[in-house]
Amino acid sequence: MFKNIINSILVPSVLGVCISSGVYAADFNIKISHSSPATNDRLEKSLATFKENVERRTDGAISISTYPASQLGGEREQLEGVQFGSIEMAVLAGPIPNIYPEAMVFDLPYLFKNRDVAYKVMDGEFGDKILDGMLEKTGIRGLAWGENGFRHFVNDLRPIKTPEDLKGLKIRTMENQAHIAMVNELEASATPMAFSELYSSLQQGVIDGMENPISLIESMRFYEVQKHLTLDGHVYGPFTFIVNNRFFERLPEDYQQVIIEESKNWSDVQRQLNIQQEDKGIEVLKEKGMQVEYLSDEVKGDFREATKSVYDTFRDQLGEKLIDELMDAVAAAESDN
Repeated sequence: MFKNIINSILVPSVLGVCISSGVYAADFNIKISHSSPATNDRLEKSLATFKENVERRTDGAISISTYPASQLGGEREQLEGVQFGSIEMAVLAGPIPNIYPEAMVFDLPYLFKNRDVAYKVMDGEFGDKILDGMLEKTGIRGLAWGENGFRHFVNDLRPIKTPEDLKGLKIRTMENQAHIAMVNELEASATPMAFSELYSSLQQGVIDGMENPISLIESMRFYEVQKHLTLDGHVYGPFTFIVNNRFFERLPEDYQQVIIEESKNWSDVQRQLNIQQEDKGIEVLKEKGMQVEYLSDEVKGDFREATKSVYDTFRDQLGEKLIDELMDAVAAAESDN
């Protein structure tokens, strides 16, 4: 009996049978967890497309349920759930570097000048190397990169027009060492906390501000508790679509192929939805009274210069070779841009 209980936790694939009616339901049930909103957000919309395509292509043998808005816990809990098998799949933005440090390379400040460069690096040989390397070190299979978006500073005290304007501000970050180091290097005070706690902490003045993509600033109504937005684009934040590998390997090979192919399709759909939401979101934020600061390339260069020591820190932690490969991939992508 004890073995059966353990298997129910660690073996997420189930033969789905409706006990009351005896009607065959599905061979494999998948929970997909994430922390973005349940409505009016690009992530849940893109996962609805993923669900529809996978269920159709497997003739209903795979059944998918999505759990948005941190219903299954914060991102750290979701990551642990996928690693141990209580959650089959998740789309995460922040905590993966805590168990797979190599993923932190994309969180280095002011790395990508625009999203075209980001796409070429993420979808190219270097991005594949980082995604594929996750499995050996974590037991989690990386499926595809999505787009959380360029992250920007928001606060309720003053406009941020120069690096010096961040000095002394208490800024929420994800539990991500590169983000924390960047904020502290700008002489603000990095305050990691779960996304589910963020709105109330801003509302109560526990923190002065945060850094997030436009889509989340708008969809989570942070404009209600924050006044100033600076479009500095300090980090390009990918989403990482992940699956528990033990579950994945129990799928028939043709179903595995469906998951792989539809994950790549999800990436394209989700990125396009994110671009649309960002374009609309900036206008909504202005309409809601947020003061939006646009920075020149010269001023962005000042921010880049102020945070360059973060690269030295993580060159020591992650290794010269990995950082050099990253910078070579960025340079190649910029030359093609």
